[in-house]
Amino acid sequence: MTGNLQAPAPLVDGATLSDQVTEVLRQNVVNGVWSVGEVLPSESTLAGYFDVSRTVIREAVARLKAEGMLSSRQGRGAFVESNRPRQGFAISERDMESQRKLEQILELRMGLEIEAAAIAAARATPEAREGIQRAADAYGRAIRGAGPAVDTGVNADLAFHRAVCEATGNSYYLSLFNYLGASLRETMLAGRLQAIKVGGESRDAVQEHHAVAAAIAKGDAESARQRMRDHLQMSSARLLARFKMKDGLSG
Repeated sequence: MTGNLQAPAPLVDGATLSDQVTEVLRQNVVNGVWSVGEVLPSESTLAGYFDVSRTVIREAVARLKAEGMLSSRQGRGAFVESNRPRQGFAISERDMESQRKLEQILELRMGLEIEAAAIAAARATPEAREGIQRAADAYGRAIRGAGPAVDTGVNADLAFHRAVCEATGNSYYLSLFNYLGASLRETMLAGRLQAIKVGGESRDAVQEHHAVAAAIAKGDAESARQRMRDHLQMSSARLLARFKMKDGLSG
């Protein structure tokens, strides 16, 4: 089914892998390579075709879902909803270069994830709780990475928060988080590189993740809500501080 796909070509101004894959998938829908109602190849198939991680594919699909071009069905994966992108909620690359816009996006993320943590505490299955704990542990290991593997820490961070949203059992929480995560990923990566450059990554986030996981494991919704609020406030402060240090960017 991927025979008609074109490998992603570099776009203008150093577009990310997610940008490139999103554009190729979008063009395959618009140009009728995949017709309305058709199921896309699996995440693993697309990841292998483009030679990218499944996280990149997930981010690209989330963006096209936000545009109304793709949708998903339980157990069937993504399929084509429409061959015309609708005008709706979107975060542009330019937004990520403005301090004020970044602050607003991080505020939106807080509104989403604080309540997601509370719902996860109330609803999460034993398997979901174990998945959140594994993700917290994986983040603790990944944050020690540096150099070429620096993106491992960002991927592990997003995986933890994705696990919390998934544990709500509400697919809309997960879809919106995936969209926001795709938009924030490059800024988070730049922030982590900056942190390592000036002396190392903070270990506070590791403890914060474990505190959220522990509250969810106990089924304590109010504690989970507070622990996630504390974490996202601290995480946003760290990211914005690194953003201000980054050469060439201003609010």
